[in-house]
Amino acid sequence: MASIKELLDKDGKTRYLVQIRIKGSPLQYGSFKRKTDAERWIQQTEAAIREGRHFKTTAAKKHTLGQLIERYMADVLPTKKM
Repeated sequence: MASIKELLDKDGKTRYLVQIRIKGSPLQYGSFKRKTDAERWIQQTEAAIREGRHFKTTAAKKHTLGQLIERYMADVLPTKKM
């Protein structure tokens, strides 16, 4: 579900603040000068999230904590002074 709020900048210009909330994915924010840009971003982002193409959620699903620890031990620990 998305919501659009109309805000005024300090300069008096209109900005559109967008929030997208979909169960099972993190909250997404965006700020736009034009309402049509905000609506287009909502459609594209919601579709990407539902299809699993949205980078922020799909990247986290590909890796485990164990893989992170193994990579840290292989790449970072050898450079540390003991």
